[in-house]
Amino acid sequence: MAKKIKIRIQTEDRHINLPKMRLSHMVWFVRIGLWTTKFSDTVDPQTRELIKTNKKEIIRLIKVVIKELKPMEPFTLVEVQSKDANVLIDIL
Repeated sequence: MAKKIKIRIQTEDRHINLPKMRLSHMVWFVRIGLWTTKFSDTVDPQTRELIKTNKKEIIRLIKVVIKELKPMEPFTLVEVQSKDANVLIDIL
């Protein structure tokens, strides 16, 4: 049963290995990410308004995804390799 998520990002300059986190903590991180968009200068106003009006729906969707992941066996959710970076997200 999947209970945790592990994120690793490797570039030529850096290796970022986040500690294993419970899937339920991802809701918290998404909420923080959505909240911080109102302070970012790089987010265009249209996108900012879209996030603001759909915040509850985005959180609900994340909760549904987590609910679907929990009964599954561990697997690699995302593996992206480019010429200068490697991103790996495992569900454990």
